[in-house]
Amino acid sequence: MTRDQVLAWLDARRPAPPDALRERLRGVVHDAPEALIPHLARLGRELLDRVTARPLGGRELALDLLAADAFATYACEAEAEEGTHET
Repeated sequence: MTRDQVLAWLDARRPAPPDALRERLRGVVHDAPEALIPHLARLGRELLDRVTARPLGGRELALDLLAADAFATYACEAEAEEGTHET
């Protein structure tokens, strides 16, 4: 999935995330060989790995943690949407 495809999908989400979170989400999206759902899950895992790699980190990691949670939530949302189209 290309970065542009993922960004277009994210931009269509409602309600839109707060500006700071939206920019953090957009900043970590990159091209990947997998489809949307596993790609969103992987982006969340990459951010979570960054957070857990800094056990003494503080508030500066909060946005990464929120973004990791958002990507995991979006992966679930995309899975649910895909399931509604398969009937």
